[in-house]
Amino acid sequence: MLDHLVSHRDLDPRRLVAPAIGAGVFMAAYLLTRPYGDKTVGATPAETAAAFASPWWVAAHVFGMLALASFARLALRASPMGRRTAAAVGRTTGLVGVVIVLPYFGAETFALHAVGQRAVAGDPGVLELVTPIREQPVAMAMFGLGLVLLGVSGIAVARALIPVLGRAAWPLGVLMALLLPQFFLPPTARMLFGLAVLAAAMVVARAAWSASGARRDHQPAA
Repeated sequence: MLDHLVSHRDLDPRRLVAPAIGAGVFMAAYLLTRPYGDKTVGATPAETAAAFASPWWVAAHVFGMLALASFARLALRASPMGRRTAAAVGRTTGLVGVVIVLPYFGAETFALHAVGQRAVAGDPGVLELVTPIREQPVAMAMFGLGLVLLGVSGIAVARALIPVLGRAAWPLGVLMALLLPQFFLPPTARMLFGLAVLAAAMVVARAAWSASGARRDHQPAA
């Protein structure tokens, strides 16, 4: 009896609402609040150091990590729903992807923040550590592979949820597939990408809530 109840709960589309909103809100917060002093054309060492040293550097990157974790949670909750093969692919690639992306994100967040603080405090030579931190071969390979896997997860989750959400599942999935390329965009385009992810996530949340209501309406009365 308990297994039957758990099964029905796991199939409720409302379970997609919270992780979808989390992925959208945190992604937008990440890309809108991130200091871009290190990415602007012709940035000076002082501007780069100030970006790294800003408390918003840490906050924004933590938002980014929460966005990816929220999407992995969405992939996990989508697993019992819709098309089984696509859902299984989405779950596996989403969870593996976020696990191998987060170590690089952590180094980018905390190591570069410490470097920036030292540089702002009067030791600009410490900025020479930025390239070794960012371009460590194993870390870069893990980060790149993780982002590719998250992109695969986005498409797989969207495909899995078509029977549940219809076409509303696709915008977020496509944007997740573009997660890696957006890192090479200029700051304004990255901010717009964050807003697009937020909008797509809200579409998923709304469709999931509506699908849940329709599902309850069609259940026979006790």
